[in-house]
This record gives sequence, structure tokens and C-alpha cells, in this order.
Amino acid sequence: GIVIKENQLSYNDGSSLGSVTKTPIAEMYSAYTAAGNTYMITLPDGTQVWLNSASQLDFPSSFTEDSRVVSLNGEAYFKVFKDKSHPFIVESKGQRVKVLGTQFNINSYADEKAIKTTLIEGSVQVNSAGKVAVLKPGQQSSIGTDKTIMVSEADTTFATAWKNNKFIFENSDIESVMRMIQRWYNVDVVYTGSLPDASFGGKVSRYTNVSQVLHVLEVTGGAHFRVKGRTIYVSK
Repeated sequence: GIVIKENQLSYNDGSSLGSVTKTPIAEMYSAYTAAGNTYMITLPDGTQVWLNSASQLDFPSSFTEDSRVVSLNGEAYFKVFKDKSHPFIVESKGQRVKVLGTQFNINSYADEKAIKTTLIEGSVQVNSAGKVAVLKPGQQSSIGTDKTIMVSEADTTFATAWKNNKFIFENSDIESVMRMIQRWYNVDVVYTGSLPDASFGGKVSRYTNVSQVLHVLEVTGGAHFRVKGRTIYVSK
């Protein structure tokens, strides 16, 4: 992973990656993860961020304002360094999550129907279109196109499975399953005929060959898959 401290960029083994000129205005960085990759970043305040595949995090070289603000497109797990005088804020896809020090996961991929924030420990405040919800550990907020904040109890193991290099499917529909596969394996997905209406379940390592993952899905649900090059054809 990358560590940013006192305007110095380095890998977490201590080797130098470069430096940032010290100016009153912090420079902005963008960290990207390609399909099939995850990455851990240590921010200037000591906050640790794990980025899921096909995700982007924008953050400053140093936190010089009253609050610590970063921007996320995709999915990430945050372990926020506690600083009561400088709230940590994550902006993503029409919501703002405000915390002091806690651990939580945000899924804000552009192709998902809702943005989901899952709290592991501590407390977070979710803001969207003037509405506010405060989550307790084990709860998840979901914000759809109408910007309404829905809060429910969540299986945190399911929400953070990717961080432990696993796919966990639990009563999942075919489209949500294939979006995860598409992002991780960098493949195209084509649906032939009507969509399979079954729910899918199972657990498998993300380092498993994609054909084996598809086999697990075929066994547990009513779908068939055909792979041609980097395209997966899905049918009932």
C-alpha cells in the first residue's frame, strides 16, 4: 500500500515514492484500482482505506481544514483515525458520511441501484438531500434514486467479504452477482433471453478461476453460463 505522511509519499515498506511541495493549500491525489485488484492506503492522518476493484479515492496530501474530506467512487472500507476536533467526511454519489473515528464500508459504484454504507464499529452520520441518519454498529443505510435514507440491520460479513478476498452471495439476484464478477475479473456480461429470476447463494475465494465461480452459481441457482473470450453469456 501507499503511506502519505508529512507531505512524503512512500510505500508501506518505507521506500520513497516521491514528495509533495509544502504549500498552504494541500495538493490532491487520486488513487485508482483496476479490475481484479484491491489496494490499501494510509492517509496523512493515519486513517487506513482499503479500495475494492474498479474504485477511485480522491484525497489531499495533508489535512489542513477543520474537517478531513475525501471523495469515493466505487467501494472502500475505512478505518478512521480518531480526531474529535477534525471530523472525517466521505463524499460519494450524492451522500456525505461524517465520522470522528470508526470502521465502516461504503459501496457507491455508479452501476449499483443504491449506495450502501455499513457500520462495523463506532458511529457514523449519513447525509443525503437534507436528510440525516445516524447508524449503530451492524446497521446499513441504503440511498436510492429518490435520495431517501433507508436503515436496516445488516450482515457485516457479507458487506465486507471483498476485503477478505471472498465472494459471498446471499439471496442475491443475477444482476448484482454479475456486476461483482464483471468488476473483479474485467469481463463483459451479456444476457440472452429473459433474466434468470432465481436467488443465488454461496461463498468462494475471489482468487478462484472465473469458470469455477460460475459453476458454483449454476449449482445453487437457475442460471446457465457460456464463456467466450472475455465475455460471459447468461441465460435461464
